[in-house]
Amino acid sequence: MTEGDRIERLEQRVATLEALVRRLAADASAHQPARERFREVPPLAGPTAAPPRAGPVRRVPRLPLVTETWIGERGLLAVGVTALVLAAAYLLKLSFERGWVSPLMRCLMGLVGGGVVGLIGARLHARYRMYGAALIGCGAAIIYLAVWAAGTRYALVAPLAAISGLVLVSLMLAAIAARLDVEALGATAALGAFFAPITIETGARNADVLLTFLFCIGAALGAVSARRRWRLAALVIAASYFGLGVMAAEGAAPLGAMAFGALGGTAGLYLGLREGWWETRAIAFAGGWSILYQASEAGAPGITLLAAALVLAVPVWWQALRYRPAATDATPTRRGIEWPASQAVYFLVTPVLLAWAVERQAPAWFEGHPGMLPLLIAAPYLVAGYSKVRPAFAAIGVAATGIALWTGLEAIAAVVGLSLLAMGTAALDRPLGRADGRWLALGALWAALGRIGDSVGERPGTASAFVDTWAGGFWAATGTAAALAAGLWRRDTDDGLQGVRAALWVVAGGLLLFGVTGELGRLFRQQIASADAARLSGGLAVSAWWLIFAAALVATGFRRSIGPVRKAGLAVAAAAVAKVVLVDLAGLDALYRVGSVLILGCVSLGIAYLYHRHARAAGAQP
Repeated sequence: MTEGDRIERLEQRVATLEALVRRLAADASAHQPARERFREVPPLAGPTAAPPRAGPVRRVPRLPLVTETWIGERGLLAVGVTALVLAAAYLLKLSFERGWVSPLMRCLMGLVGGGVVGLIGARLHARYRMYGAALIGCGAAIIYLAVWAAGTRYALVAPLAAISGLVLVSLMLAAIAARLDVEALGATAALGAFFAPITIETGARNADVLLTFLFCIGAALGAVSARRRWRLAALVIAASYFGLGVMAAEGAAPLGAMAFGALGGTAGLYLGLREGWWETRAIAFAGGWSILYQASEAGAPGITLLAAALVLAVPVWWQALRYRPAATDATPTRRGIEWPASQAVYFLVTPVLLAWAVERQAPAWFEGHPGMLPLLIAAPYLVAGYSKVRPAFAAIGVAATGIALWTGLEAIAAVVGLSLLAMGTAALDRPLGRADGRWLALGALWAALGRIGDSVGERPGTASAFVDTWAGGFWAATGTAAALAAGLWRRDTDDGLQGVRAALWVVAGGLLLFGVTGELGRLFRQQIASADAARLSGGLAVSAWWLIFAAALVATGFRRSIGPVRKAGLAVAAAAVAKVVLVDLAGLDALYRVGSVLILGCVSLGIAYLYHRHARAAGAQP
C-alpha cells in the first residue's frame, strides 16, 4: 500500500469518525444539559484536540475494505485507465487495418493523445492524488505504445532509436514519479524501461550491449527507489535486472557479465539488508552469485572471480558488523542490535560461496592439500571475530577451523586438534569478556568425539593398549571434557546453565569409565596368549576397575557434598555387583572367583564405611 492510499484511507476514517461524533452529540442533546454534553462529546478543534476524559466509550464500526467509495474511486479509475489504453491500442490496430490515416499520423496522434492525458493528470494530481497519478501513468502508457508501434509495427524509426525512445519515456515517468512520490508510477516506469529492448525485436541480439543497458537502467532507477524507499519498485527493478541479466549473461563476455552480477548484486543486497526487504535481497543474492557462476563457467579469470565474490560479500559483512551482542561483563553498557534470522542466513551461506571462489584459483593444489581451503576462509573471520566481540564472525571462523582440522589431518591428530580448539575457545571467554567461546567449545568437543567414533575401525589390533596414538587422542578428548567441566567452560551466576557443567562431568566420567574398560580388555588379550585366560583376567580387572571407580565417585561426592555424584557412584557399584554375580561367578574358575568376590567385598565395605562416617558426622552436629 502506497503513502497516497494510506492518506486516502485515513481521510475516509476521519470523515466517518466526525459523522459518528456529530450523531452521538445530537442523540445526547435531548437527554443531557449543555454542560454535560460538552464534557462527554468535545468538538473537533483540529489534530491537537484532547480526547474526552469521561463518558461511555462506543466502539466505532470497522470500515469494510470494499465500499461504495472504494468502488467509485479506485475500481472505476482502474477500469477507465485500462479502457483508455485499450482504446488507443484498438485505434492503432483499426486504423492500420482500414487505412484511415498514415502510420506516421497514427503514431503522432498517440504521442499527442498520451501527452494530453498525462498533462490533465498532472493538473489534477494536486487535488486528487490517486486520480491524477493514474492519468499520468495512462498517458505514459499511450506514448510508450505509440513509440513501440513506430519502431516495431510500422518501422518508422530504427530499432536503436525506438529503444531509446521507450527508455526516455520510462525515465521521464520515473522522474515524475520521484517528483510526486508515487511508487506505482515508479514501478511502472521500471517495467517499461527494462523491457524496452525485449519489445523491440532486434534489441536483444547483442548480449554485451543488453547487459550495459540493463546496468545503466538499474543504476538510475535503483537510486531513485532507494532514495524514496519504494519497496515495490525495488522488487520490480531487482526481478527485471537479474531475470533479464541471467539470460543475457550466457552470451556476453565473461568479464562484463561478472561485473554486472557483482555490482548489481551488491547494490541490491545492501538495499534489501538496510531496509529489511527480504524479497529484494533474496533476488539480488541469488542473481548475483548465479551470474558469477555463469561467468566462471564461461572462462572468466580466477582472480577476477575472487574479486567479484569479495565485492558480493561486502554488504553481508557490513550487516554482520552492525550486529552487536547483548551486554557482557566487559561491556555492561553496550546495547545489542537485533539480527533477524532471515538476514543471518546470508552470512552463513557466504563463506561457502567464498570457498568456491577461492578453490577456483588453484583446484589441483587445493585437492592435494586438504584442509587448506577452510583454513584460508577461517583466517579473516577469526581476526574479525576476536579483534572485537563479534560472535557471528567467531563462530564461522571456529567452524571453518574445525572443518580444516577434520579434513586436513589424520584421525587422531584431528581429535587432538579439535580438543585443543575446544579448550582454546573456552579459555578466551574470561580474559576477553566473551560468552560465546563456551558454546563453540562444546561444538569442537562434539566434533572430536565424532572423529574418535569414525576412527575406531581404523585402529590396528596390534596397537598397544593405553599408550598408542588412538588412545592418546581418546585421552585428549576425555581430558578436554573434564577441563571444561572443571571450570574452563565459563558459567555465569545468572545464566541458568548449571546443568551444562554437570553434563560435561557425565561425558568425562563416561569416557573414562568405558575407555579404561576397553583398554583393559585389549591389554590382557595382548599380554596373555591363552584366549580363555585373557578373558578371565580381563573380566576380573574390569570388575575391579568398576568398583574402584564407584568408590572414587562416592568419596568425591562426600568430599564435595554433591549428592548426584554419590548416586552415580552407587549406580556404578550396582552395575559392578551385577557383573560379579551374573557374569564373573558363572564364568570364572575358582581362583578368579575368589579374587572377584574379595575385591567386591573390600570395595563394598569401604563404600559402606564412608556412608557410616558421614551419617555419624551429620548426627554429631548441633
